[in-house]
Amino acid sequence: MAKTLYDLLEVSQTASPESIAASYRRLQDTQAALVSDPERGEDATNQLIALREAYATLSDPVRRQAYDARLAARTADDGPPEPAVSPRLRLAVLAVLIGACGLGYAKYQADRERAALEREQAAAAAAVRQAEIAAQQEREQAERDRRAARDAEYQRQREEARARLEHERDLAYGRQVSRDVQRAEQQAERERQREAQRQEQERLREEQQRVYEAERRLAQEKATLRRIEAENARYPRY
Repeated sequence: MAKTLYDLLEVSQTASPESIAASYRRLQDTQAALVSDPERGEDATNQLIALREAYATLSDPVRRQAYDARLAARTADDGPPEPAVSPRLRLAVLAVLIGACGLGYAKYQADRERAALEREQAAAAAAVRQAEIAAQQEREQAERDRRAARDAEYQRQREEARARLEHERDLAYGRQVSRDVQRAEQQAERERQREAQRQEQERLREEQQRVYEAERRLAQEKATLRRIEAENARYPRY
């Protein structure tokens, strides 16, 4: 577990701002890739929050200087016990005691900053959760949009297919009507031709009948004339 913000960002305490920024981006990319992992996602999210807070502190010269001061004070508090002082160094011990009061104040300030950091971490966690919710909502909206687009495309294809079918039916109906009209015209023409033939045949029959009647009357008249001539020859008139 990292003991300091420098350890968390995997840089030395004397690292330059550029080195700190480069290490932060590298670690952030590594942890961001694990956020979607079901088993490691929660730890990765917490690590991202810690990295963000560490970078926010070490990338700010003022906050970094204050943190270095607290880190130096903590290192001094955790160091080995001082050897017994000689009488000559009592004045120095007194000065150390006075400095301890300053360290107590520094510890108070550190506690306040720690509480503020915890609040910021909680706010960051809430922001991450909110971002996750927003991302989920965006994914759901995108899915709804894709479904709506897919349904619209399906409906459009159905409408086009129906329009094509209706057009083909109209064409087929038009062709059928055209064929029917053509057949009707042909049938009417045949009827006219038959009627004309019938009338011509009727005219010829009538003409033949008139010729026959004329020839019959002529034959009758000839027979009558021969009979009259025969009678006249038999009974001459004086």
